[in-house]
Amino acid sequence: MTRRLGKNLKLPREKENSVSTSGNLEYDSLVVPVQEAALAMNTLKIPRGGEFRLKLSDGTNVYLNSASELKYPVCFDEKERKVYLSGEAYFEVTKDSDRPFYVETEELQIRVYGTEFNVNTNQPGKVHTVLVNGKVGVKKRGMTGEIVMKPGELASFDRKAGTFEVKEVDVRQYVLWKDGYFTFENESLEQILNTLSFWYDVDVFFQSESAKQLVFTGYMKRYSDISEILDAITDVVGVNFTINGKTIIVSK
Repeated sequence: MTRRLGKNLKLPREKENSVSTSGNLEYDSLVVPVQEAALAMNTLKIPRGGEFRLKLSDGTNVYLNSASELKYPVCFDEKERKVYLSGEAYFEVTKDSDRPFYVETEELQIRVYGTEFNVNTNQPGKVHTVLVNGKVGVKKRGMTGEIVMKPGELASFDRKAGTFEVKEVDVRQYVLWKDGYFTFENESLEQILNTLSFWYDVDVFFQSESAKQLVFTGYMKRYSDISEILDAITDVVGVNFTINGKTIIVSK
């Protein structure tokens, strides 16, 4: 965790932590005066294999997945609440009609109207926004007009084409990671192994391009040994996995 107040805090991978920023910035026994906190912009970096839970100064809860980064002010100003995300996070936003809440990624701006939703920029070529409750508006940064989402919808932004696809989904597939589960519903092996690589801090090499497009459906504990998950995929799909240090080799 990096702060403009002159201290760096290293987050342990194994332990879930909570930061409360209600008036003061608190991390364990560390307390920063409000006058200083109002000027500070924090950067919270979560490594591969890590996760983190954060409470912002307005009471909003943020659950950060592995390989993610959140930039946020210690204290929001009187006009708006804005944070910057790279990676994946689940937000439970406190309602405040006088101060809209924004999540900005490299490509998108998401306006929040007091709600629960998930944003993931770690998908290959895509940015996924999934709405659980409430209402959000999504648009490409720098553009006018926004797509207003309804609960149960996924807005998938194609980075290459610069376009959105909105569809109804089972939101559990996209948000159960914060409760300790992987949920895959007819997902390609390429997508699944991409997800696993962030959590287990491994690299993946496909010996066959066709293996990337094979699909798998499964529900399993996030804290299981990776070999248990790979064995389950092998039983269904028929591919072989070879683990060499921190590299997984996929072959048919």
